[in-house]
Amino acid sequence: MGKIATGRHVIIVDDDDEDVFAIRRAFSKYDDTIQLKHLSDGAKAVDHLLAIQEFRDLPDLVLLDINMPRVNGFETLQALRSSNLTRHLPIIILSTSDSVREIRQAYASGANAHMIKPSSMSRLQEFVRAIALFWLDTAALPNQN
Repeated sequence: MGKIATGRHVIIVDDDDEDVFAIRRAFSKYDDTIQLKHLSDGAKAVDHLLAIQEFRDLPDLVLLDINMPRVNGFETLQALRSSNLTRHLPIIILSTSDSVREIRQAYASGANAHMIKPSSMSRLQEFVRAIALFWLDTAALPNQN
């Protein structure tokens, strides 16, 4: 299968260092040219993303955990959707929960997808591959122009 184009940029917003390590490892096994940035909570993500001045400097994708201290994923998502610059930024909610209420809230808050975090490394690699193939290789993203 095709590899991701060089220069792709993904931000991971998650307070669980083990999850972030596993996600980074899965991305590097798929394509080590993908630029990954980790922000450990929603407040840092909002500050970082809303400080970006140029549309072209936005990441191609944000992977956002829900349960974080300070500012949770739903609050982060709502803050990013309220900004003209980040309103159309592709954001995937990653959660360990399959709660119907949580999934509905994610989409109502503006998530592009709600995905359940896989529990094994092999499933995580398949998961990351699917995300990368669709969001970084196939989908036409607004910050490409």
